[in-house]
Amino acid sequence: MGKMTGLEETGNVPPKVLAMYDAVIAMLAEGVDAVNIRVSTITERAGIGKGTAYEYFDTKDKIVACAIAYHLRRIFAWLGGQLESRKNFGEQVNFLLDVVEEKEHCKEGFLRFVQMMVSNSELNRMVREKVGREEFAPYLPANVFGKVLRQGVERGELRGDLPVEYMIHCVFSHVLSYMMEIANRDCFRLDAGAMRPFVYQGIMGELGA
Repeated sequence: MGKMTGLEETGNVPPKVLAMYDAVIAMLAEGVDAVNIRVSTITERAGIGKGTAYEYFDTKDKIVACAIAYHLRRIFAWLGGQLESRKNFGEQVNFLLDVVEEKEHCKEGFLRFVQMMVSNSELNRMVREKVGREEFAPYLPANVFGKVLRQGVERGELRGDLPVEYMIHCVFSHVLSYMMEIANRDCFRLDAGAMRPFVYQGIMGELGA
């Protein structure tokens, strides 16, 4: 197998590469700066030899960029499927808020995506190049949520007079504020449990038909 891109289907990713991806994401979740991640640390955590990493990647930055791209794709593929399985938009919003509260890896993935889109570091440029490819398009948060919102409009649950792009922004802004409150309980000086109904009402009140 040639060099990895981070955009392969799960079944096409060797176990050793998956182990490296998991090691990278675990370190980032622990707060390790990507700049300070070393190939030797990745392979040690993955339980493989250092030389194995270079069979699949040319540089450490490519390992990290591929790990992030693969992680984001996996998260948003799962999230999109879960949202579409809900019966209506109200259930979808509640599920999304449940994810924010309970699924730490999904919250981190969403925040990492936001950070990546506004940072100009070389590593984030590499990740943006990967998620800008055609094969990643179905997993972009804007496309995942855009599909859900369009379906809500078609069902008559959501307003049809708003641009979908604005509706996406509305959902993102409310969800991000809720994430911030959960991550830092003193951020808005409002308990997250007390804040949740307002977040739900804010989304439904603005977008509901």
